[in-house]
Amino acid sequence: MKRTPRPDRIVAFSDGVVAIAITLVVLPLVDTARDADLRSVGQFLSDNAPALGAAALSFVVIANFWEAHHTVFERIEGITRGMLRTNFVWLAAVVFLPLPTVLLVGTHSGDRLGTVLYIGTMVVATSSLAVTTELGRRAGVVRAPEGDEPSEATLRRRRWLPAVLMIVALVLAAAVPGVGAWALLVLLVSIPAERVWRVRGDRAGRRP
Repeated sequence: MKRTPRPDRIVAFSDGVVAIAITLVVLPLVDTARDADLRSVGQFLSDNAPALGAAALSFVVIANFWEAHHTVFERIEGITRGMLRTNFVWLAAVVFLPLPTVLLVGTHSGDRLGTVLYIGTMVVATSSLAVTTELGRRAGVVRAPEGDEPSEATLRRRRWLPAVLMIVALVLAAAVPGVGAWALLVLLVSIPAERVWRVRGDRAGRRP
């Protein structure tokens, strides 16, 4: 029987991959600045505005994915082969993300393929993390909520709502001309949804 790595080793390995990915985001700009004939800093920033925007966006998104990854693995007490594979899918999406980010920022707004590739990569990352948790729950290696923690039903909704909303954004970006990255505004739906769930949870907690 093949043994799987411990959760802490998976987290350490994933942290290393994310650290490399987030470092590579800015390295091309460093090479550009080194090779360019710099007349002024302002001119460099102006000439490379799309690349700078892509780097900043990649950094923020990867940082959020990393935070979500740690939130998930805080409750995981064991690893199955399926969880290991879906975690590698998540890592692949994180490593690949800077490329569609550059395409999104650097291409014409009417080019839907860049937007679709960008949102699609985010769908893969978000969904694979949710699937990892679901596999762990079925295998009994995910710690159950305790005390004042949200219920399992609430945690499941929190896991899957971003993935579902990103899929909606992906469909809008692919099907509706001119929408582009504005389709990601559907993610704002998660804010009122979270408030509704919190209110319902508070009411349920006050019931005798």
